[in-house]
Amino acid sequence: MASTVSGAQPNSTPQQVQTGPDGIYPSDGKAQMSQTVGLINSAAGTVVSESLLETASLDALMLAVMSERAELLETILRGQVQEVREKNNKLKEANSIMATARAAKKGSGEEDKTEMPQDVKDFFAENDISWGDGGSKIDPSSSYSLNSTEWDLAIENMKGWTESLTSSSQLDMTKLQSTSGKSNQTFEMMSQFVAKYFRSGDSIIKNI
Repeated sequence: MASTVSGAQPNSTPQQVQTGPDGIYPSDGKAQMSQTVGLINSAAGTVVSESLLETASLDALMLAVMSERAELLETILRGQVQEVREKNNKLKEANSIMATARAAKKGSGEEDKTEMPQDVKDFFAENDISWGDGGSKIDPSSSYSLNSTEWDLAIENMKGWTESLTSSSQLDMTKLQSTSGKSNQTFEMMSQFVAKYFRSGDSIIKNI
């Protein structure tokens, strides 16, 4: 029969634990989770050792492999989330600049020109967007006065750039969803494995 011991820290409720052939099994969920995390971290930290591959239990190796995969997917997922956020922010900025460009165009005509605002020049230059039909690029330190036709062309070029970024962002979202699904699947496998580990441990203890 498994033995039951209790340990308590000052001003805390005694914690019940069960001892078995493979060590100590906490009887409450919070303590079990704490020990589980320790097992996973321990396994992941030693999996690179060749001796461990020969001597470690299959449970430890499985935990190590799944833990490493989970960490890798989490790193990839964080990077993809950051890329999507950056592109979303860039699209928001592009919409604001587009509105500024359209407002600047209002006073122009075939013969009348209006000056390109500084923030529009900066955006065109930073993102390598041409403003003319010849692929002319903006020098943000120079002044540019455009008639209505030139404004239409500049705005159209900016629309093309924005549409390209939108398509890229949508592709990133597809990749993000795929990685998220793989990450969730890996954590689910880890959860099932750990649950099976503790069920097996409890079964061993009950049969002692």
